[in-house]
Amino acid sequence: MVVQPFRHPLTALRAGLRLTGEKYLDRLDDTHHALGFGRMSKRREKVSRWESGVHAPDRPARLSIAHLHGIPSEAVDELGWPGFLLLAFPGDQPVLCSPWTAAGTVTSAAAAARGGSMDRRGFLISTGAALASVAAHWNDALADLPLSQDSGRRLTASMVTRLEQRLDDLRHLDDVLSSAELRPSAVAEYNLLSRLAQRATYDGAVGRRLFSNLAEASRMCGWLYFDAGLNATVQRFYITSLRASASAGDHEAGANTLNFMTSQTYTVGNPQDAVNLIRTAQEKISGRTTARVRARLHARAARALSKTGELKSCAHELDAARDAYATGPHDDDPPWAYSLTAGEIEMTAGSCALDLKDPGRALAHFTAAQASEFATTGNVRDSLLYLTRAAQAHLALGDLDATCATATEVFNENNAVGSSRPSDALSSLRDQLITHRDVGVVRDFLNLSA
Repeated sequence: MVVQPFRHPLTALRAGLRLTGEKYLDRLDDTHHALGFGRMSKRREKVSRWESGVHAPDRPARLSIAHLHGIPSEAVDELGWPGFLLLAFPGDQPVLCSPWTAAGTVTSAAAAARGGSMDRRGFLISTGAALASVAAHWNDALADLPLSQDSGRRLTASMVTRLEQRLDDLRHLDDVLSSAELRPSAVAEYNLLSRLAQRATYDGAVGRRLFSNLAEASRMCGWLYFDAGLNATVQRFYITSLRASASAGDHEAGANTLNFMTSQTYTVGNPQDAVNLIRTAQEKISGRTTARVRARLHARAARALSKTGELKSCAHELDAARDAYATGPHDDDPPWAYSLTAGEIEMTAGSCALDLKDPGRALAHFTAAQASEFATTGNVRDSLLYLTRAAQAHLALGDLDATCATATEVFNENNAVGSSRPSDALSSLRDQLITHRDVGVVRDFLNLSA
């Protein structure tokens, strides 16, 4: 079952107080009056409009909201709406504010998984300048220094090798199992690594490997929660992953995490923030990694640039991704690099073309990719997501028959997978198809997916 997240911080705060929009407005009105701003207009739809983004509260209302939730008044102007609301979630502070040291990583790791599926916030906990600061801290904290600790059972190199093998198994299972099926195992592995980082005894080389594994486990948990739309939880895991990679001096692991953070950010946040994240990753590992890793980052950069409408830069990154991939695998490729395929690059090119309002070119890329090895990787979840984009391309080209045939395929297969991303894409497609509901194939799909 896919969890329905709270899409706005105010919605989550209201839920914590167990107040409807009307009851919340009553309480806010009392605060507004007590602060000397007079009585508020209490139209029934006011709170829902704030939470949907249709309107923003005026400054007296913002100050009243801040006061109601114990947020410093100066944050109202410094962070803006709704950014200042994020200060009302103190559980995020260990992840966001701990020092960028090994000890800070351990503190962040202990806090990141707290709440899990109970934390239903579908919004980012760090955006804009704060998110740029996270990337800058990672960049500055990276160091090739030994890690050591003397606390509890000694962790040996052979034990770390087995932990690495378990993570590799989870990575490959992610290709064939749904995120809901795999999340409990990934979180259990993450918790084990987190405890070992805090309580085990290890020397420098083993310590670096342990923290690299913690970075990958945290990245994996973030990815698996992303599929459920729980973006606050996702970002806590991703930031913890960055911290662990910095403690380990593992440039590639951190760059890979920024790759995934970029995807989350252009999906639910500001696309320019996403471009900045992936640029940080590219700059940091320039000359330090393999062609396969560079190809992955080039492809992600292209996707982020398509979201900002930068056609030429997007095309340049796609060409660079293809060129780097064409050089083939290398013995030094990190174990997670296997998942990039030529088909995935073409799927990314199709998604970019769709964002850049060229559905014909998008469909050509999607068709080519589906005919390549991408269709045989067994990654059903991603395949369904790309099929929804193909349906969007068919719709943009006015082909309702192909649109509905593709959308029906996605709907039927996603019932077994239970992924929120294809579900959200289908919901958006349904909204666009409603104006064509008098057409038989459209009516059939709308009835099927109701």
